[in-house]
Amino acid sequence: MDVIRDFFFCEACQSKAFRQVYTFSMVFQTVNFSDDLIYDRLTEESYECTQCGKIYSKEQVEDKLREFKQTRRSRD
Repeated sequence: MDVIRDFFFCEACQSKAFRQVYTFSMVFQTVNFSDDLIYDRLTEESYECTQCGKIYSKEQVEDKLREFKQTRRSRD
């Protein structure tokens, strides 16, 4: 059984080393029936290339990995 390993490379510099970056925020909304605010706490995850600093969203990385899987399946 062969093992094939595909890497996600940075489009700008071709590095394969990334660091995980989290952004924390809160979203506030007013409501019609009260003077109170409704709020949601959000955590956004992204990946930063350690060489050039280009940032990729989690969705971009997941899409590329899904593409790898589809490419390998179609070759069989």
